[in-house]
Amino acid sequence: MTIHEAVKAYFEPKVEELVGDILSFNFSPESRDSFALVTNYSGKIISEYVNGDKKKAYGFAIVIVKNYSTDGDDLNLQCMNFVQSFMEWLETQNRQKRYPVFPDNCKIEKMEVLQNMPNLAGVNTESGLARYMVQCQITYKEIESDLLGL
Repeated sequence: MTIHEAVKAYFEPKVEELVGDILSFNFSPESRDSFALVTNYSGKIISEYVNGDKKKAYGFAIVIVKNYSTDGDDLNLQCMNFVQSFMEWLETQNRQKRYPVFPDNCKIEKMEVLQNMPNLAGVNTESGLARYMVQCQITYKEIESDLLGL
């Protein structure tokens, strides 16, 4: 399983639980309650060690499309709170060290949300939809040595 597949597989059950839909990969549909995983970088080297091991980063955004209102109601606030609660779930996963299953030569150090609130990445007032974006990063060590880090 590749790292892309591992990250997608990790988020799929949560997306199914929250909205009963599939998680799109590198494509964000223009439909209510859609979730997409959009990669930013993969295998970005943060540091290298003398034994050949490397600290790397996998960057991605979770894009969530929700309803949008131009009325004076609380719909936009409710949608922002929904996305914020997803971010809190991600932070809990990191604290509890519940990570995607990467290849055997990789050890995840942390999975972090890179912002303290979702970005409102776009609004389509004609269709009544808003696109929220949550930037994330997984930092991991790729073990190249024969002793697998020992």
